[in-house]
Amino acid sequence: MSVNGLVRSTLVAITLPATLALSGCFFEDPQHDPSGLAIGAPAANEPFDDYVKKTGEQLRSALKSKRFDQEAAPFGQYNLDQVVAMRAPFATGPDKAACNAAGNDKAHGMDVGFLMVHGLTDSPFLMTDIRDTLISKFPCATFHGVLLPGHGTVPGDLLDVTYEEWIETVRYGMDSFSDDTDHIITIGYSMGAALIGREFDARRRDPRMAAMVLLSPGFSAKSDQAWLTPYARYVQSWVGQGENSDAAKYGSMAMNAAAEFHLLTEPYRDGTMDAFDIPVFMVVSSDDRTVDPMLAADFFCSKVTNDNKRLIWYQGEEHLIEEHPLCDGVDIVKSADPDWRTLNHAHTAITMRPDNPHYGMDGIIRRCDHYDEQSPNSKCQTSSDAVYGELNLAKSASPGSLRRGTFNPDFVSMLDKMTHFIEVSLEVPGKTAN
Repeated sequence: MSVNGLVRSTLVAITLPATLALSGCFFEDPQHDPSGLAIGAPAANEPFDDYVKKTGEQLRSALKSKRFDQEAAPFGQYNLDQVVAMRAPFATGPDKAACNAAGNDKAHGMDVGFLMVHGLTDSPFLMTDIRDTLISKFPCATFHGVLLPGHGTVPGDLLDVTYEEWIETVRYGMDSFSDDTDHIITIGYSMGAALIGREFDARRRDPRMAAMVLLSPGFSAKSDQAWLTPYARYVQSWVGQGENSDAAKYGSMAMNAAAEFHLLTEPYRDGTMDAFDIPVFMVVSSDDRTVDPMLAADFFCSKVTNDNKRLIWYQGEEHLIEEHPLCDGVDIVKSADPDWRTLNHAHTAITMRPDNPHYGMDGIIRRCDHYDEQSPNSKCQTSSDAVYGELNLAKSASPGSLRRGTFNPDFVSMLDKMTHFIEVSLEVPGKTAN
């Protein structure tokens, strides 16, 4: 028997009795079954506008039959059209009037394509605040956002997806721009950052690759038990089954999806990924409890060799960075912001504006699922003075007082720095690396 086979057999022997004992604890919900309408990887030569239209129609069919026909208001105040719009891929072409007014040049995105890739259990909505801000800065550019396979429909569609399908979708996205596009800038959040890095690694000689933006980069899961997931999926289907009422993302995590994420990120964890000689802009929270922030810092300092690189490090409770041999380009920014009742930055907070109507400070979604008991959960949902932060603060905060962060109080400053980085990457006259 191989080593992997032995580990798998041993794990099954250890976990199967516990899994069977726990199986009754999971609520049987049809959305945890495959929909039969799962989003897959696009055909290689499919026009991007056709992909957006077809995927939207597929999402509509799945969400209508599996959610809206079965439940009253499954996503609260959002109707079917709104949920489809939030979860669907997007294609935004140049704003001709704004482009002409700005000068119709590379400094404003002429012949530039932006590819945006969301994270695990998420949807393209998580990229829209960044997209809309960059559109105002680069009105001549084209913006494409993909929907990763298994996402957007029901959580059960992540039960048999593979990371190769995710990479195939990112590859399609990079190839989706017209022949007139001279520069491609990829922007990935969480697992999306790992995906664009893996695809860049496969096409290093592509002259159109201009820069990468990596937000809360998912190069490794934070949990030290993540290595078990490729084996645990054979005996347990779910890491957790949460409430799936968020119009923008799943609340449940399939064990298979966690396992595929672990396999996807292996080259980052074992150090075999070659150096990135491409401009890189990275944003990391020191307190991230979903992915490993120090691995991201190590990657930035040891693997990014281009002179045009920048890491915004949001410093919270964890001070490991102070013991780390820092390199050039690290910008340490204090996480706490009393004006926005923010104590530190959560993994889930980086990409959204504070005034976002869905995830902002006064938004619809309030992340309180770390409170299992009804009283503190209700207080967290309704309190007018709840604070925002990462889950490492949950035990020290008074019960019901902490919401997991869903917005970035530093969003405007972050986008200003990102814009400058993009201008330098495009070699806009007068713009130099900080």
